[in-house]
Amino acid sequence: MPVRDELPTTESVRERSTVEGTTAVVTGASSGIGRAIAETFVADGAAVVICSRTQADVDAVAEELNEADRPGEVLAVECDVTDRESVEALAEATVEEFGGVDILVNNAGGTGEGGPLHQVDPEDWDGVIEVNLTGTFNVTHAFADALREDGGAVVNTASMAGRYGVAGMGPYSAAKAGVADLTRVLASEWADDDVRVNAVNPGFIATPPVMEMLDLTEIPDRESVARDIGTPHEVADAVRFLASDAASFITGQTIAPTGPPHTFSPPEV
Repeated sequence: MPVRDELPTTESVRERSTVEGTTAVVTGASSGIGRAIAETFVADGAAVVICSRTQADVDAVAEELNEADRPGEVLAVECDVTDRESVEALAEATVEEFGGVDILVNNAGGTGEGGPLHQVDPEDWDGVIEVNLTGTFNVTHAFADALREDGGAVVNTASMAGRYGVAGMGPYSAAKAGVADLTRVLASEWADDDVRVNAVNPGFIATPPVMEMLDLTEIPDRESVARDIGTPHEVADAVRFLASDAASFITGQTIAPTGPPHTFSPPEV
């Protein structure tokens, strides 16, 4: 007789599809995608440690979410992901407050000045690589022992720029391609420790900078499939899935919240 999974119950499906009761760390959470991820996790019942380089920015987010009628809770910590001492302090604060970590979301990043590669200032190149790629390494390295102790999930924010390589965004494209490769390496190395490592490759998402660049005044309507611009919470939903037990057989993968297939050309609005 063929072996099959036990018939799922409504309760078991819901239990797999949630991050309720977990402790999560989200870097770069003061606005945009990082904030949306924190909001989604808190609404689901997770304890969430959020960080950015400016304490006041994450304090404001933590205050709003803790005062809202949500089952989770938020701890705000100032952290510069390019500073290894700062990252170690973030890991120590998380373990001290919550006893460990189940989910790590490496979201902190930045595009830099951009422009043709031969005109890129070497210092700008270093800065973009440092915050996007080295920052992801720094944070993951600092939380490695806590994650591998009891298993967990890591979700890294890459970009479609890293998949296609975008003219005028050389440093950012290279850094995000590195994040995707780092994701696959860690997924292989940490599988025996029951740690899953995946990434998301967002396309154009209606974060404040993108809305300003494209002169958008409203968040796109989720009900429309044929669109080139997504919402921060649509990326957050993908991250939540990858962090949950519903994605238990998914590791080393990159999910692309991008809308209809395209080659990462600027959307027409």
